[in-house]
Amino acid sequence: MTKKLHIKTWGCQMNEYDSSKMADLLDATHGYQLTDVAEEADVLLLNTCSIREKAQEKVFHQLGRWRLLKEKNPDLIIGVGGCVASQEGEHIRQRAHYVDIIFGPQTLHRLPEMINSVRGDRSPVVDISFPEIEKFDRLPEPRAEGPTAFVSIMEGCNKYCTYCVVPYTRGEEVSRPSDDILFEIAQLAAQGVREVNLLGQNVNAWRGENYDGTTGTFADLLRLVPPSTALTVFALPPAIRLSSPTILSRCTAIRRSWSVSCICRYRAVPIAC
Repeated sequence: MTKKLHIKTWGCQMNEYDSSKMADLLDATHGYQLTDVAEEADVLLLNTCSIREKAQEKVFHQLGRWRLLKEKNPDLIIGVGGCVASQEGEHIRQRAHYVDIIFGPQTLHRLPEMINSVRGDRSPVVDISFPEIEKFDRLPEPRAEGPTAFVSIMEGCNKYCTYCVVPYTRGEEVSRPSDDILFEIAQLAAQGVREVNLLGQNVNAWRGENYDGTTGTFADLLRLVPPSTALTVFALPPAIRLSSPTILSRCTAIRRSWSVSCICRYRAVPIAC
């Protein structure tokens, strides 16, 4: 019998990216197939956002609805991830003792082990640590779903703005190596993707390792994208969009990148900046 997974996602594009990776990961490791119907699922995952109004209460209201499903099916696994999970941690289980798994944005790659643990002895699992870039090393190959796709190039932020919780929920800035990013873009292009949106809490703060061991800047990464993707089956590389650059980091690289034909002349600057 096919095992089914239901994921409810709130928040930013990064959460959408994370949810797609959760689905791919659990399909690869456990054979879970996505369903839009929570009542059909063997595992329910809530990927939360902490910057929406009354974010915590919204989470517990949703969990209350899922509690009814758990009462009908005690084997149902309920997991809470995302930024509210990072903020609240064990407090979630204090208010919702029927939650089995609590995980942060940086530990979603451990979901297979967490599910196995819960299935084994029914003990709850809480893992909201920040294990650097380990997450990306343990995710399956990207799977295209249409002509556009997200690629995460970095996570976290070092700015510690008064109004913002990102450094506390996603950690400080961690950049993926350029080779990993370029390879993921090439894989997506080979599957027919024509537009890639580079994701990060502050994309122009990217400082990642190059193939030769040196540290590259965001401008270096943008210059590398066209030749890497041009090696795919398409004559032209996919268009590249940039999300969430902040004016607190230098935007010179973005302005210069507009001279590269595949970089869209577009910036989604956070309004808080």
